[in-house]
Amino acid sequence: MAEYTKEDPKTIQEMFGNIAKQYDRANSLLSFNMHKRWNRELVKFVTENASPKKYLDLCCGTGEIAYTFLDQVAHPCEVFFLDFCPEMLECAKKKATQKDLGDHRLYYLQADAQKIPLPSNSIESVTIAYGIRNVQDPLKCAKEVFRVLQPKGRFGILELTKPTNFLMKLGHKMYLKALLPILGKWIASNRQAYQYLSGSIQSFISAEEMEHVLKDAGFHTTSRRPLSGGIATIILGEK
Repeated sequence: MAEYTKEDPKTIQEMFGNIAKQYDRANSLLSFNMHKRWNRELVKFVTENASPKKYLDLCCGTGEIAYTFLDQVAHPCEVFFLDFCPEMLECAKKKATQKDLGDHRLYYLQADAQKIPLPSNSIESVTIAYGIRNVQDPLKCAKEVFRVLQPKGRFGILELTKPTNFLMKLGHKMYLKALLPILGKWIASNRQAYQYLSGSIQSFISAEEMEHVLKDAGFHTTSRRPLSGGIATIILGEK
């Protein structure tokens, strides 16, 4: 089995393909189901005082964020699900057959988040959850999002982060290093994948640094909101 590294995106694509069918179950167990509240908070953050009709979810995985968005809107929307992993997109498509989607129009794009195959100024809201740390160049991704967003459009990032409280930081580190890979092997039969995911959380830039990345990409208004003591954070940018 190849080493998983975002310097070789094909290995990350393979990794997510291997765990796609167990991904939702693993997320629920490994986050103690907190991720569902985080997902709702992300969608609320990017849609607050706005009614986007064209929405894009990057690194969409099994579609949880996009379907959370659809659960919270009352008007017909065009929703773009983008992921570079075909197995994840298949899981997202399968969920659509189990939902009453009304007049919403859904599009599934197998593509790189650093090369979004959509026109400039075409999307009103963009999200990416638990994915920016797996992108080879987060700044390149942020610039692409800035390009496709309409003026005043919002980009919401939800990412797993490191808490600042000493005791929480200690417990969080022990969980990531010792427990997460073991649970990953038990739940998804892939310890190596969850070793990579653990390491990616520990080595990724801070939420404050990610906010600076958005500013460097051109976003003029940015903010961040820690969740559950800082083990997850929402970073928001407005074009």
